[in-house]
Amino acid sequence: MQQKKSFPRSILVETTLRCPADCIFCPNKKITDRPGDMSWELFRKIVDECRGKGVEEFHPFINGEPLASPYLEDALTCITGTLPDAAVHIYTNGSLLDERTGEILLRNNVREVHFSIDGISKRVYEAHRRGLVYEQVMANVMGFLARLRKHPSKVATRVVLTMTSDNEAEVPAFRRLWEGLVDVVDVIPCDGRGGVGRLPAYMDARMMGCFHVSYRTYVLTDGSVVACCKDWAGYTVLGNVAEDSLESIWNSPEYMQLRADVEQGVFANFEVCRRCISDSL
Repeated sequence: MQQKKSFPRSILVETTLRCPADCIFCPNKKITDRPGDMSWELFRKIVDECRGKGVEEFHPFINGEPLASPYLEDALTCITGTLPDAAVHIYTNGSLLDERTGEILLRNNVREVHFSIDGISKRVYEAHRRGLVYEQVMANVMGFLARLRKHPSKVATRVVLTMTSDNEAEVPAFRRLWEGLVDVVDVIPCDGRGGVGRLPAYMDARMMGCFHVSYRTYVLTDGSVVACCKDWAGYTVLGNVAEDSLESIWNSPEYMQLRADVEQGVFANFEVCRRCISDSL
Protein backbone atom coordinates (compact mmCIF):
# COMPACT_ATOMS: atom_id res chain seq x y z
CA MET A 1 0.00 0.00 0.00
CA GLN A 2 1.28 3.45 -0.84
CA GLN A 3 0.49 6.28 1.54
CA LYS A 4 -0.21 9.36 -0.56
CA LYS A 5 -0.44 11.98 2.21
CA SER A 6 0.87 11.78 5.75
CA PHE A 7 -1.92 13.98 7.13
CA PRO A 8 -5.51 14.65 6.02
CA ARG A 9 -6.10 17.83 4.06
CA SER A 10 -9.67 18.22 5.31
CA ILE A 11 -10.78 17.78 8.93
CA LEU A 12 -14.36 17.51 10.19
CA VAL A 13 -14.83 17.75 13.96
CA GLU A 14 -18.12 17.05 15.71
CA THR A 15 -17.99 19.92 18.20
CA THR A 16 -21.59 19.32 19.28
CA LEU A 17 -24.59 17.07 18.83
CA ARG A 18 -27.01 19.80 19.91
CA CYS A 19 -29.62 20.60 17.29
CA PRO A 20 -33.14 22.08 17.46
CA ALA A 21 -34.26 20.06 14.43
CA ASP A 22 -35.29 16.44 13.98
CA CYS A 23 -34.75 16.00 10.27
CA ILE A 24 -36.12 12.86 8.67
CA PHE A 25 -32.81 11.92 7.05
CA CYS A 26 -30.49 12.82 9.92
CA PRO A 27 -29.35 10.32 12.59
CA ASN A 28 -28.78 13.04 15.21
CA LYS A 29 -31.55 11.98 17.59
CA LYS A 30 -30.39 8.35 17.41
CA ILE A 31 -27.00 9.18 18.90
CA THR A 32 -27.17 8.57 22.65
CA ASP A 33 -23.89 6.84 23.48
CA ARG A 34 -21.37 9.67 23.23
CA PRO A 35 -21.06 13.19 24.73
CA GLY A 36 -23.39 15.89 23.48
CA ASP A 37 -20.44 18.27 23.20
CA MET A 38 -16.78 17.60 22.52
CA SER A 39 -14.70 18.83 25.42
CA TRP A 40 -12.87 22.07 24.84
CA GLU A 41 -9.57 20.44 25.79
CA LEU A 42 -9.99 17.72 23.18
CA PHE A 43 -10.99 20.23 20.52
CA ARG A 44 -7.89 22.32 21.25
CA LYS A 45 -5.72 19.20 21.05
CA ILE A 46 -7.05 18.37 17.60
CA VAL A 47 -6.50 21.90 16.28
CA ASP A 48 -3.01 22.07 17.76
CA GLU A 49 -2.08 18.77 16.10
CA CYS A 50 -3.08 20.22 12.73
CA ARG A 51 -0.61 23.10 13.02
CA GLY A 52 1.90 23.11 10.18
CA LYS A 53 0.46 19.96 8.59
CA GLY A 54 -0.95 21.55 5.43
CA VAL A 55 -4.61 21.33 6.42
CA GLU A 56 -6.65 23.08 3.73
CA GLU A 57 -10.17 22.85 5.22
CA PHE A 58 -11.52 22.67 8.75
CA HIS A 59 -15.22 21.93 9.33
CA PRO A 60 -16.44 22.20 12.97
CA PHE A 61 -19.46 20.05 12.18
CA ILE A 62 -20.62 16.48 11.60
CA ASN A 63 -23.92 15.41 13.20
CA GLY A 64 -25.05 18.51 15.11
CA GLU A 65 -25.86 22.16 14.47
CA PRO A 66 -22.50 23.97 14.80
CA LEU A 67 -24.12 27.26 15.78
CA ALA A 68 -25.45 25.50 18.89
CA SER A 69 -21.95 24.77 20.18
CA PRO A 70 -21.35 26.30 23.63
CA TYR A 71 -17.89 27.43 22.48
CA LEU A 72 -18.67 28.45 18.88
CA GLU A 73 -16.71 31.71 18.85
CA ASP A 74 -13.79 30.32 20.82
CA ALA A 75 -13.59 27.40 18.38
CA LEU A 76 -13.53 29.66 15.33
CA THR A 77 -10.95 31.95 16.93
CA CYS A 78 -8.82 28.91 17.78
CA ILE A 79 -8.99 27.51 14.25
CA THR A 80 -8.22 30.76 12.45
CA GLY A 81 -5.46 31.68 14.88
CA THR A 82 -3.76 28.28 14.73
CA LEU A 83 -4.46 27.37 11.10
CA PRO A 84 -4.52 30.69 9.22
CA ASP A 85 -4.30 29.01 5.82
CA ALA A 86 -7.18 26.58 6.42
CA ALA A 87 -10.59 27.50 5.02
CA VAL A 88 -13.26 27.20 7.72
CA HIS A 89 -16.59 25.83 6.48
CA ILE A 90 -19.83 26.12 8.44
CA TYR A 91 -22.87 23.94 7.69
CA THR A 92 -26.06 25.25 9.26
CA ASN A 93 -29.79 24.67 9.05
CA GLY A 94 -30.20 28.41 9.62
CA SER A 95 -32.47 28.17 12.65
CA LEU A 96 -29.88 29.76 14.96
CA LEU A 97 -28.39 32.13 12.39
CA ASP A 98 -29.43 35.34 14.13
CA GLU A 99 -27.53 38.62 14.15
CA ARG A 100 -25.23 37.49 16.99
CA THR A 101 -24.16 34.18 15.43
CA GLY A 102 -23.92 35.76 11.99
CA GLU A 103 -21.51 38.36 13.33
CA ILE A 104 -19.45 35.63 14.98
CA LEU A 105 -19.03 33.90 11.61
CA LEU A 106 -18.04 37.09 9.84
CA ARG A 107 -15.77 38.29 12.63
CA ASN A 108 -13.80 35.07 12.53
CA ASN A 109 -13.16 34.92 8.80
CA VAL A 110 -15.27 31.88 7.96
CA ARG A 111 -14.58 31.18 4.28
CA GLU A 112 -17.75 29.31 3.30
CA VAL A 113 -21.23 28.95 4.76
CA HIS A 114 -23.52 26.10 3.67
CA PHE A 115 -27.26 26.47 4.28
CA SER A 116 -29.28 23.25 4.42
CA ILE A 117 -32.79 24.06 3.15
CA ASP A 118 -34.85 21.18 1.83
CA GLY A 119 -37.83 22.73 0.14
CA ILE A 120 -39.40 25.79 -1.41
CA SER A 121 -42.75 25.56 0.37
CA LYS A 122 -43.51 25.63 4.07
CA ARG A 123 -45.29 22.29 3.95
CA VAL A 124 -42.50 20.40 2.24
CA TYR A 125 -39.70 22.09 4.15
CA GLU A 126 -41.20 21.51 7.59
CA ALA A 127 -42.01 17.89 6.74
CA HIS A 128 -38.28 17.33 6.17
CA ARG A 129 -36.80 19.70 8.79
CA ARG A 130 -39.09 18.77 11.64
CA GLY A 131 -39.09 21.21 14.52
CA LEU A 132 -38.01 24.21 12.43
CA VAL A 133 -40.17 27.04 11.08
CA TYR A 134 -39.72 27.78 7.39
CA GLU A 135 -40.40 31.51 7.61
CA GLN A 136 -37.92 31.99 10.45
CA VAL A 137 -35.15 30.07 8.72
CA MET A 138 -35.66 31.97 5.47
CA ALA A 139 -35.61 35.30 7.33
CA ASN A 140 -32.39 34.29 9.11
CA VAL A 141 -30.63 33.23 5.91
CA MET A 142 -31.77 36.25 3.91
CA GLY A 143 -30.71 38.53 6.76
CA PHE A 144 -27.25 36.96 6.83
CA LEU A 145 -26.90 37.30 3.05
CA ALA A 146 -27.85 40.98 3.35
CA ARG A 147 -25.15 41.52 6.00
CA LEU A 148 -22.70 39.61 3.88
CA ARG A 149 -23.14 42.02 0.98
CA LYS A 150 -21.70 44.76 3.21
CA HIS A 151 -18.85 42.61 4.49
CA PRO A 152 -15.40 43.59 3.17
CA SER A 153 -14.08 40.03 2.77
CA LYS A 154 -15.36 37.39 0.39
CA VAL A 155 -17.37 34.62 2.06
CA ALA A 156 -18.58 31.88 -0.26
CA THR A 157 -22.16 30.72 0.18
CA ARG A 158 -23.84 27.49 -0.79
CA VAL A 159 -27.42 26.30 -0.35
CA VAL A 160 -28.05 22.58 -0.26
CA LEU A 161 -31.27 20.64 -0.82
CA THR A 162 -31.22 17.00 0.26
CA MET A 163 -33.49 15.49 -2.34
CA THR A 164 -36.11 12.89 -1.45
CA SER A 165 -39.07 11.60 -3.38
CA ASP A 166 -41.21 14.09 -1.44
CA ASN A 167 -39.34 17.28 -2.37
CA GLU A 168 -37.99 16.35 -5.79
CA ALA A 169 -40.81 18.22 -7.55
CA GLU A 170 -39.67 21.47 -5.90
CA VAL A 171 -36.11 21.29 -7.23
CA PRO A 172 -36.64 23.53 -10.32
CA ALA A 173 -38.29 26.28 -8.26
CA PHE A 174 -35.63 25.85 -5.57
CA ARG A 175 -32.89 26.48 -8.12
CA ARG A 176 -34.68 29.52 -9.52
CA LEU A 177 -35.03 31.06 -6.06
CA TRP A 178 -31.43 30.63 -4.94
CA GLU A 179 -29.43 31.08 -8.13
CA GLY A 180 -28.00 34.58 -7.96
CA LEU A 181 -28.50 34.83 -4.20
CA VAL A 182 -25.72 32.36 -3.31
CA ASP A 183 -22.59 31.21 -5.05
CA VAL A 184 -23.55 27.55 -5.40
CA VAL A 185 -26.87 25.70 -5.42
CA ASP A 186 -26.47 22.01 -4.61
CA VAL A 187 -29.07 19.27 -4.92
CA ILE A 188 -27.88 15.96 -3.54
CA PRO A 189 -29.73 12.63 -3.38
CA CYS A 190 -30.71 11.56 0.13
CA ASP A 191 -28.49 8.83 1.59
CA GLY A 192 -31.06 7.96 4.27
CA ARG A 193 -28.71 7.94 7.27
CA GLY A 194 -31.63 8.79 9.52
CA GLY A 195 -33.66 5.90 8.16
CA VAL A 196 -35.93 7.87 5.82
CA GLY A 197 -35.73 9.16 2.27
CA ARG A 198 -32.89 7.15 0.74
CA LEU A 199 -33.02 7.51 -3.03
CA PRO A 200 -32.03 4.87 -5.62
CA ALA A 201 -28.93 6.87 -6.55
CA TYR A 202 -27.53 5.93 -3.16
CA MET A 203 -28.65 2.31 -3.15
CA ASP A 204 -25.24 1.22 -4.40
CA ALA A 205 -22.30 3.33 -3.29
CA ARG A 206 -20.09 1.55 -5.81
CA MET A 207 -21.96 3.38 -8.57
CA MET A 208 -21.66 6.75 -6.81
CA GLY A 209 -18.00 6.40 -5.94
CA CYS A 210 -16.38 7.35 -2.64
CA PHE A 211 -14.21 10.36 -3.26
CA HIS A 212 -13.10 11.77 0.06
CA VAL A 213 -11.49 9.00 2.11
CA SER A 214 -8.09 9.75 0.60
CA TYR A 215 -7.90 13.32 1.93
CA ARG A 216 -10.57 13.81 4.64
CA THR A 217 -11.17 12.48 8.14
CA TYR A 218 -13.88 12.82 10.79
CA VAL A 219 -13.63 13.11 14.59
CA LEU A 220 -16.72 12.45 16.74
CA THR A 221 -17.47 14.15 20.07
CA ASP A 222 -15.81 11.37 22.09
CA GLY A 223 -12.63 11.59 20.00
CA SER A 224 -13.38 8.55 17.82
CA VAL A 225 -11.92 8.88 14.34
CA VAL A 226 -14.04 7.57 11.47
CA ALA A 227 -13.52 7.70 7.73
CA CYS A 228 -16.93 8.81 6.53
CA CYS A 229 -19.77 11.19 7.34
CA LYS A 230 -22.15 8.24 7.12
CA ASP A 231 -20.42 6.58 10.07
CA TRP A 232 -22.52 8.46 12.62
CA ALA A 233 -22.65 5.45 14.95
CA GLY A 234 -18.94 4.61 14.88
CA TYR A 235 -19.33 1.36 12.96
CA THR A 236 -15.65 1.47 11.97
CA VAL A 237 -13.58 3.39 14.52
CA LEU A 238 -10.00 3.78 13.34
CA GLY A 239 -8.61 5.29 16.55
CA ASN A 240 -9.29 7.93 19.18
CA VAL A 241 -7.55 11.30 19.35
CA ALA A 242 -7.97 11.36 23.12
CA GLU A 243 -5.48 8.47 23.22
CA ASP A 244 -3.32 8.87 20.09
CA SER A 245 -2.34 11.61 17.69
CA LEU A 246 -4.45 12.22 14.60
CA GLU A 247 -1.34 11.77 12.48
CA SER A 248 -0.61 8.32 13.88
CA ILE A 249 -4.23 7.25 13.39
CA TRP A 250 -4.29 8.55 9.80
CA ASN A 251 -1.12 6.56 9.04
CA SER A 252 -2.18 3.40 10.89
CA PRO A 253 -2.25 0.13 8.93
CA GLU A 254 -6.04 -0.14 9.35
CA TYR A 255 -6.73 3.36 8.00
CA MET A 256 -4.33 2.87 5.09
CA GLN A 257 -6.00 -0.44 4.29
CA LEU A 258 -9.45 1.17 4.28
CA ARG A 259 -8.30 3.88 1.88
CA ALA A 260 -6.63 1.35 -0.38
CA ASP A 261 -9.76 -0.83 -0.39
CA VAL A 262 -12.03 2.08 -1.30
CA GLU A 263 -9.72 3.23 -4.08
CA GLN A 264 -9.88 -0.29 -5.54
CA GLY A 265 -13.65 -0.58 -5.14
CA VAL A 266 -13.48 -3.12 -2.31
CA PHE A 267 -16.23 -2.55 0.26
CA ALA A 268 -16.42 -5.88 2.10
CA ASN A 269 -13.67 -5.45 4.68
CA PHE A 270 -15.10 -2.66 6.86
CA GLU A 271 -18.47 -2.44 8.58
CA VAL A 272 -19.30 1.12 7.55
CA CYS A 273 -18.59 0.31 3.89
CA ARG A 274 -20.71 -2.83 4.01
CA ARG A 275 -23.60 -0.88 5.51
CA CYS A 276 -23.31 1.88 2.93
CA ILE A 277 -23.63 -0.41 -0.07
CA SER A 278 -26.28 -2.64 1.52
CA ASP A 279 -28.77 0.18 2.23
CA SER A 280 -28.65 -0.45 5.98
CA LEU A 281 -27.20 2.77 7.33
